[in-house]
Amino acid sequence: MKLLDTSFLIDLHREWAKTGMGPAMRFLHSNDTEQMGVSTISRLEFLEGFTRTGEGELFLAPFISLDVTHQTARIGSRIRQGLRKDGMMIGDFDILIAATALEHGIVLVTGDTGHYHRIRDLELEAYRELEA
Repeated sequence: MKLLDTSFLIDLHREWAKTGMGPAMRFLHSNDTEQMGVSTISRLEFLEGFTRTGEGELFLAPFISLDVTHQTARIGSRIRQGLRKDGMMIGDFDILIAATALEHGIVLVTGDTGHYHRIRDLELEAYRELEA
């Protein structure tokens, strides 16, 4: 399983709305045997862009939902503590998304790899590189 970041979901929705094949759709097609998950946090961020959340929920239905748990919070607290100590903080939502991937031992698929590289042991996959 791979965890899809909010940036991926937004790009995928834009591509789907335009009925055009872009990097997000190409990534899904090239990983069609892999299960894809979405964290509760990415769900929150994604649904914020919809006037009627039911439309967004329908779009997210094919993906496995991964909830924020006590273990996610524990992992996130260690990430946050380390980033703060190193003076390299990132947003709390991104910390929780990363903690979800680490909790489940899965790759985080994102278009925003820059700040996620600050998190030790987080495996990233940049789908936008498929554009070439």
